[in-house]
Amino acid sequence: MSDLLFAPAAQPSELSLLVDLEARWENLRANRVLNGVKEETASSLQHKQKAYEAFQSKLVAYNKRFKPAYVPGLLINTPRRLGEWCRRMREAFARLEQGARVMYPSHLMERAYRSADHVADQLRRERVSRPSAANDISGAVRELESLARWCESMAPAKYDVSATPLAS
Repeated sequence: MSDLLFAPAAQPSELSLLVDLEARWENLRANRVLNGVKEETASSLQHKQKAYEAFQSKLVAYNKRFKPAYVPGLLINTPRRLGEWCRRMREAFARLEQGARVMYPSHLMERAYRSADHVADQLRRERVSRPSAANDISGAVRELESLARWCESMAPAKYDVSATPLAS
């Protein structure tokens, strides 16, 4: 993500759309089991397939146009990994605050909070509180920073996510 400092002007905007599409698909995959019962209908499977196709199409287009290529599928299932991911996403979305007209990344934020809930449950700790709904990029940047700090408080001292270099 630090390569975004020297990226073409369109890259942060395109990346924000790509990661939100990825999060949409990830969220649909994660929601396949509700209340311990598999909730798969033809309609829900088609919805997931369309979300996947939209993400894959955007991924191919993005990687043809920009370097470094975006690599999907990062596991964010530990405090350290989630904290690093939140910081990278925060960095990318902070670049958009200066004028780009990009909508609040609702799917990305849902994925971030769902992952934080998973981390808290695994560590048998209290879940992170969610602020009242934000509706702009500035709100998303603040929430991602808050989640990264929450991860720091959950991670062992040797995994200070604020000191982790941001590599793409």
